[in-house]
Amino acid sequence: MEIRYRLITLSLILANLIVFVICRYSIGTFNDPVWTQGLLFSGAEFAPLTLDKEWYRIFTHMFLHGNLLHLAFNMYALFAAGSEVERITGPVKFLWICFLCGITASLASLYFNLFTIGVGASGAIFGLFGFSLVVQIAESRKEDRPIAPLITNFIIFLGVNLLYAKMLNADNAAHMGGLAGGLLLGAASLLNKSYQQIKAEYLLLVLSIAGFMMLPRYQVAYFNFFQSVLAVEDSARLLFQKKSLTDEDYLRNFKKYDLYWDSTRTLLDAQTYLPEALHQDTFRLRRYIDLRKEENNFRIQLLEKETYRYMDSIEWSQQQMQPYLQLDYVLTQLQSIRAPEEDTVSKPRVHPVKVWYNEEWEEIPGPPAAFYRLGQQDSLGRWQGPVRDYYNSGEVQMKGAYTDGRRDGVFLYYSDHSTYESAGRYNKEIPVGKWERFHRNGKLNSEEYFEPEYFMKNMWDSVGTPLVQNGEGMVKLYYGNGALSEQGEYRNGKKEGRWMGYHANGQTYFEEYFNNGQLVQGRSRTLNGQQFVYDGSSLFPIPEAGYPHLNQYLKEKVKQLNVAQHGQVKVWFRVTLNRVLTDFQIDKSLAPELDSLVIEWLRTGPQWLPARDHGHQMRSGWSTVTVEF
Repeated sequence: MEIRYRLITLSLILANLIVFVICRYSIGTFNDPVWTQGLLFSGAEFAPLTLDKEWYRIFTHMFLHGNLLHLAFNMYALFAAGSEVERITGPVKFLWICFLCGITASLASLYFNLFTIGVGASGAIFGLFGFSLVVQIAESRKEDRPIAPLITNFIIFLGVNLLYAKMLNADNAAHMGGLAGGLLLGAASLLNKSYQQIKAEYLLLVLSIAGFMMLPRYQVAYFNFFQSVLAVEDSARLLFQKKSLTDEDYLRNFKKYDLYWDSTRTLLDAQTYLPEALHQDTFRLRRYIDLRKEENNFRIQLLEKETYRYMDSIEWSQQQMQPYLQLDYVLTQLQSIRAPEEDTVSKPRVHPVKVWYNEEWEEIPGPPAAFYRLGQQDSLGRWQGPVRDYYNSGEVQMKGAYTDGRRDGVFLYYSDHSTYESAGRYNKEIPVGKWERFHRNGKLNSEEYFEPEYFMKNMWDSVGTPLVQNGEGMVKLYYGNGALSEQGEYRNGKKEGRWMGYHANGQTYFEEYFNNGQLVQGRSRTLNGQQFVYDGSSLFPIPEAGYPHLNQYLKEKVKQLNVAQHGQVKVWFRVTLNRVLTDFQIDKSLAPELDSLVIEWLRTGPQWLPARDHGHQMRSGWSTVTVEF
């Protein structure tokens, strides 16, 4: 057959090839979901968009293809069917048939499919085969040729296409719609006794437009509802990524989200008709929206009441949501075409770890242990991200998160019988804002603030009797047997004046004097007669041989090293009750290798004395050392 009888067919094939190359170049990959989303943005058929305002997708989808195999198969079929039809009808009517069959294929797909992304010329090609079949059957009867081979060949062609359709996840509704359009146009051409005259095509175009206008729009309404859910989710995600917002900013936004979730639920309830296939999803989404609203209300109460105990309620709500996230139709097609690139520079690589600790939170090789921790550490051994501590019984002891090895964010501490011990927030290891502490029976013990300076706002005894209110009050604490254990006064939120402590037998234990919350001096006497005199420095760990000895030791280490770099390394660490140095944190770094050396020097250097309460009662505490290079 001469090329002039195939000019439009070859032009359509060339157009499809060019569009495929352009799509590959602009999208940048064949990998899903990026490739499929790219096709959607390039004009693929998608009922919520096509039936809304983007009617042109009825045409543009015919020039897009899902992959190379899809393209190759369709172009071969277009060449085979198109060449024959174009020879019979001529180029003008051939274009009419091709595009009208594509439209009828699109209408069938829009009606019978649910949220399907459609691409490819196969619907139009089925129409060309249908038209060709009608014509060949008519010609065979005129020439008294058997029509059985024609019908057999068409059935074979149909079977092969259906087989490939299943392999390629193709749209059989569109195929049948295109075929029906081709058969109708073929029959109309026979009735008009002209294969080249254009008459019935005008009527089919009008009917197609009317059919498009009459198609149900429930997919548009449901899709818009789903996008409103995603919009609220995206807004909330971006809100939590902003580090500079105040609690007032968060509270204002959470109150807005309360309205957003209400309006989103209203959009869902306004759906007058939804097919049975969406009933399960709508049930899940109603429940999900209710839980999201409940979670948002917990966040509002957290900020308004200034209590982080609501974090457990928030976590409970999030756990309840998980079953309702398993949707049959996840309509995220209009999200960003390109997935965000992994930030490998600012985000350290981490790996999951489990670490065991003794009673003093000193790391030990393994069980038996008093506690264990589950979390993630980076290559430097620093904790990163969410961390949970557990008692050896498996009960939760702490929930929190770390940044570069430092407590950062909300922390909840629990007793070994599942009551709260304390709840508050850290900013890179420094307590900030309001902290709540609790009695062993779970009742609130105190509300204290750490910004801009320490302030004890309220305190209660174990039965709820107020001791300190708005920073003022006399405190009397008692042993379990009713004997007085400690008494003193808070003024302006801080310990002030003389504080007295007593042993359980009534003997005086300590006498301490405070000025604006700072321990000025104290003296204590143990039951066995030991006496101690001390001041505020006893509340911090110190080198056993004194700071001059420690500084001289570090200077000698630096001198022996003889490094060319100059600067300081400042390190924080905890000294446990057992005089173990642990939990090292670099506050000021000079170089990673020098940071590690300083930590090693401190580990193996002079002994340290732990912090002491009342001059003798040893406990763990934090200290800092600066090494000059």
